[in-house]
Amino acid sequence: MFNQNRIFRVFELINFLKAKPSKGMKTLVSLLDISERSVYRYLDLLAELGIIVLKDDENRYFLPADADKKSLPFSDQEVDYLVKLVQSVGNQNNLAQSVLKKIQGLTVANVGAENIFKAHLSQIIFNLYEAITQKNQVILKNYYSANSQIVSDRLVEPIAFTPNYESIVAYEVSSGENKYFKVERISEVQITKATFKFEELHKYNKPDIFGFQGTSLDKTIELDMSMRAYLILKDEFPECKPFVTEMYGTGRFHFKAKVQSFAPPARFVKGLRGDVNVLGSKPFLKFLEKNKEE
Repeated sequence: MFNQNRIFRVFELINFLKAKPSKGMKTLVSLLDISERSVYRYLDLLAELGIIVLKDDENRYFLPADADKKSLPFSDQEVDYLVKLVQSVGNQNNLAQSVLKKIQGLTVANVGAENIFKAHLSQIIFNLYEAITQKNQVILKNYYSANSQIVSDRLVEPIAFTPNYESIVAYEVSSGENKYFKVERISEVQITKATFKFEELHKYNKPDIFGFQGTSLDKTIELDMSMRAYLILKDEFPECKPFVTEMYGTGRFHFKAKVQSFAPPARFVKGLRGDVNVLGSKPFLKFLEKNKEE
């Protein structure tokens, strides 16, 4: 069996890969604080356990939200039975030991990773809630930015949670801006002794269906999508669902809505080349062309 440190690394990697967006190798190295060679070893280990890590069109790694569950289609009772069955073959049988290792490893991944991930997010939410109540500045440790692909610490004054606690709205001291920070991209919340200093600058504008905070819905997005693209859109941005119409008999889906920024839908489109066609909106097409290398 794996030692504790190795198991914890497996949990960490699964959780980082399940948390959106996809991550490049350099980002995984920064998040896990290990070498690139070690990251590849852990990716190979996940493959051995039947958890296949996928890559997007930009060669970044990800796991579907339920990837580790699908890899083990057995109940706890069935797993116990399988373990006893394999153990009955004898300790000297190499094939039996290989099968046993995979069964036990998958059990750890299924139960442990999910529970640790939930506990991790719960602690982050609790600390942020405490900071909001006490009006203390916090440091978001090792926050992963989807825009810059950079992992860094952020000193912020937390303001409020978005619905379902998916993001925290906070005033970032260094930039002087109110921003949205995805809870699942925060490694740790460190509450400081400093109280709010910029409370008069705190603002909370309702985000659009892609989660972007702005002041007006003045940009139009219109898309023609495959079934695959629609399922990903519905999973990543559930508030987009009411704006999608199924084109019966074609296997295609039509989406049209107003947004506050082109950036989030642009990342969605660029990650699904071949599955999404942009319709109508010339400003959006110009934005995609201008930012195609980013």
